[in-house]
Amino acid sequence: MIYSKSILTLYIGCSGWSYEGWKGNFYPKYLENKDYLPYYSKFFKFVEVDSTYYHIPSRSIVRGWKDKTPDDFRFSLKFPKVITHEKKLEDVVKPLSILFYSLEPLVDKTLTLLIQLPPFLPKKKGFHAFQDMAHHLDNRFRYSLEVRHNSWFTDDVYNFLREHDISLVWSVRDELDSPSVITSDQVYVRFIGDRSISEKDFGKTVKNRRNEMLEYVEKVREAQNQNSNMGDILIAFNNHFAGFGPQSVNDFLKLMNMPEIDWKTELENNSGPSIDRHQSSLSDFTK
Repeated sequence: MIYSKSILTLYIGCSGWSYEGWKGNFYPKYLENKDYLPYYSKFFKFVEVDSTYYHIPSRSIVRGWKDKTPDDFRFSLKFPKVITHEKKLEDVVKPLSILFYSLEPLVDKTLTLLIQLPPFLPKKKGFHAFQDMAHHLDNRFRYSLEVRHNSWFTDDVYNFLREHDISLVWSVRDELDSPSVITSDQVYVRFIGDRSISEKDFGKTVKNRRNEMLEYVEKVREAQNQNSNMGDILIAFNNHFAGFGPQSVNDFLKLMNMPEIDWKTELENNSGPSIDRHQSSLSDFTK
């Protein structure tokens, strides 16, 4: 995939799409689960796939994700826990090969593969294994590293990521403050929050996260202003951040003085999406 250096592209969406709490708030009540992704992709151009963390999907499922979405739709996919949490990055050549074989149908639609490390894995126990694993990664994909132990926030880790063109995820969590360090021409921001919001409330905003959003609006602006070769900004909102991922996306876009996504008209009259799905450029915002 070719990444434009002249125009910084914003890919903004949600962490997952299959939430019953979105029915009547984002999805029409009559919509079946099998139709969630095609419907989601009429409004958003990017999604983060969390289900790949729990198990490696079959090629047929991955091919379905490809076929159900427009050609310009993009994914990030989380590494399976068997690699990151169970094996702790050690002796992972076999599961890596299975993973890359399964994801192959989606290679042209994948912006990055998310390597999320467990909070119980400090740098001392995981960095050498991560360095070794990097030699076995499929170079048809790009990669992002999310760490959840603050011992990883060191210059030698950042330098290794830069050498291998791996982005350090800016993880917006209540329990850990990730530094806004740039290690590739991609910036990946994950708005996670905490686990205090119940799934039954996933169709409404229950927490005011304006201050956190404003902080990262400024960081996104600064990232482009100070890095002329920046390619893409990936932003994913988890329901646990404020309660309702799609609304969090719109709240962020509003703070960036960019057009919001109108899914409410579709709910009201079922006349089809009333938005232009062409992905927004950040050029106007950063002038």
